[in-house]
Amino acid sequence: MDLLVTIHSLWRWAVLIAAVVALVAATAGWLGALPPLLAARRAGSLYALALSVQFLIGVVVWVGKGWYAAPGYFRFEHPTIMLLALAVAHGGMAWARRAGRSAPELAARNVAIATLVSLVLVIVGIPGVVRGM
Repeated sequence: MDLLVTIHSLWRWAVLIAAVVALVAATAGWLGALPPLLAARRAGSLYALALSVQFLIGVVVWVGKGWYAAPGYFRFEHPTIMLLALAVAHGGMAWARRAGRSAPELAARNVAIATLVSLVLVIVGIPGVVRGM
């Protein structure tokens, strides 16, 4: 289980890198520096995938280590905030798909906004950032 905790701790950097890449690419697509639809889909998918992997590893650690024995923040707040971040990331991809080919700049804008909101939730949900742990 300690190996999974280590992987979970290290994978957060992949999530952060994917979020920054997604934010830059989606914003560039929104502003016209990159093909908007392609930038939105690739960037948003990369971030959503990295965050999904992180969430799944976290759930395995949470269940495997006994969620009921975890301190309060790790018992409910951290998993709930991360689940919200994951929902926002995937919701942004769905929001971008709805914009579709008719408004590719809108799709890129939607991915940029959803990635930013999701990233803020991830940062708020990290133990030690808000609570000083």
